[in-house]
Amino acid sequence: MACAAGRGDRWLTTRGWCAYTTRGNTRADALATSLYTAAQAHLPGQRLRTDYTDADPDLEKDFYLLRHTACPAVLTENLFMDNPADCAFLLSPEGQQALVDLHVDGICAYLASVA
Repeated sequence: MACAAGRGDRWLTTRGWCAYTTRGNTRADALATSLYTAAQAHLPGQRLRTDYTDADPDLEKDFYLLRHTACPAVLTENLFMDNPADCAFLLSPEGQQALVDLHVDGICAYLASVA
């Protein structure tokens, strides 16, 4: 078994979906919020990992990939392959379609809000 954490010798308990942006208020925060709204619709029953300390749901880290872009950049973490429930959902056609739909709907909602 491949793993995201640990040594790959057992299932782990971390699970859920989240979106990262950089620290501070940027255009990416609005995109992340649109993705969270779509996640609520497309991932019922799944854990959504959030951090509202700055009044929006995204997690904030200064990842290089997010800081050095010319456009709003969001990094989504789409469940965990080393959690049995998340892994089963990720491998299912329904789970894969839900994640695609989440991203398409979230991006479209963001673009409609800035047009």
